[in-house]
Amino acid sequence: MKGIIGLLLFGTMMWGQTMAQYTIKLTVKQMAGKKVSLACHYEEQLMVQDTVVLDNNGVGYFRHASKKLASGIYMLYFSPSSNWDILIGSDQSFSISCDTSQILNTMRIEGSPENQAFLEFQKFMVEMGRQNSTIREEFRKDPDNKKAEVREKYSARYAVLDKEVRSYIGTILKRFPGTALATFARFTLPVEIPDFSKEVPEGTKDRDMEIRRKSFFYMQEHYWDNANLTDSMLIRTDIFKKQLDNYFSNFVINYPDSLYRACVRLVEKARPNKLMFRYLTDYCLTSTFENKIMGMDEAFVKFGQRYYVDVTPEWVTPERLKTIREEVIKRQFNLLNHPAVELKLSMLEGEWVSLYEVKAPFVLLLFWEPNCGHCKTQVPLVRKEIYERFAPYGLKVFAVNTHTDKKQWEEFVEKNDLFDFINCWDPNNQSNYRTYYNVFSTPVMYILDKDKKFIAKSLTVDQMVDLLKHEYKKMGIEVQ
Repeated sequence: MKGIIGLLLFGTMMWGQTMAQYTIKLTVKQMAGKKVSLACHYEEQLMVQDTVVLDNNGVGYFRHASKKLASGIYMLYFSPSSNWDILIGSDQSFSISCDTSQILNTMRIEGSPENQAFLEFQKFMVEMGRQNSTIREEFRKDPDNKKAEVREKYSARYAVLDKEVRSYIGTILKRFPGTALATFARFTLPVEIPDFSKEVPEGTKDRDMEIRRKSFFYMQEHYWDNANLTDSMLIRTDIFKKQLDNYFSNFVINYPDSLYRACVRLVEKARPNKLMFRYLTDYCLTSTFENKIMGMDEAFVKFGQRYYVDVTPEWVTPERLKTIREEVIKRQFNLLNHPAVELKLSMLEGEWVSLYEVKAPFVLLLFWEPNCGHCKTQVPLVRKEIYERFAPYGLKVFAVNTHTDKKQWEEFVEKNDLFDFINCWDPNNQSNYRTYYNVFSTPVMYILDKDKKFIAKSLTVDQMVDLLKHEYKKMGIEVQ
């Protein structure tokens, strides 16, 4: 199957290489005197493993006297418009010949039954794709394609193709058990979803929705049934990362515990294989860290603690491990639905105030400083859009100045009429508020409920207004 055509990233991917020799003879007459690269698929990139300039007869050798290529799907890269995938498995001494104008029909492989079977598999899938496209186009043009009986007729034709593909792959699994080819071919099989329409009786309320719900949870449970996650060859294909992305985008519920459990389940399946375990652990850490939905950072914290704080991964550099652990620490104390750490700070007038002694249905916790350009616009906006609107219903603003110049603090409060805020500071950071509340830039804002639990973070002023309206509405109060 044709791989990604794009920029080749030159470098050597060492995962899985052992002390052994590979020799691949390549004969392509049209490429006489030209360079050909052997590139390994990795996510959406190509990692060049070897390059050869073919002689005047179009013959050249990819070879190395002391290492074996890691198994996976590799690309023979002739030019941006001419390339083809081959499989590197246990057979690593073989020959390939082809005509670049008709690669699929002219390619010949000798010395690697597994690779020859992969070539036949590609030809078969190309034909199945052609037949699938024909059915789809006929269905699109059919004037009666909205009728149930017509849709069933086309579904039956799709089912025939699906059965043929499954049968073909089943034959591969029997002929080449435990090989890279078997791992890859099985992985290409879509999960079979039971016909839940037979389980949900006609006349059931919201029947279609119930069928979709059952299908969703079945896919969520069985998504990886056809993936051998103890075979790291999948990493070196152009489809594994896409399947991972699809799984987390479409079959993992955006709830911290759901995301965390999905990550742990996936990683633990791969634990027997060090390379796959490493890849999936780093993938899940990145996925949880980059999920910007409010509250989802709890998944990052729990996953990071389990795999990067409680243990020391052997593949992570000390510098990167330090960064990961710092990020976990900065987030673990301000997770949604968790109680805030107590703050007892000095007020502008010199008195002391306790965050937990502030009685209010909601507290806007605001960290800011007078010299911050963003604060100069956001803090007055907080007063106008949030405080003035919700203060009549009990909301209070606990405003912590993070700057150390008291005069500038006083001037800003006076200029912007912030005397109704609970104005306080901790110039020596004795409360360690920067760590507890992740205050390493300003402004930083949180909304706490009456029990001082976090209910909002990392929102704009407008988003906070909408959230507070929603929260007050639950209390029977309509705020305009």
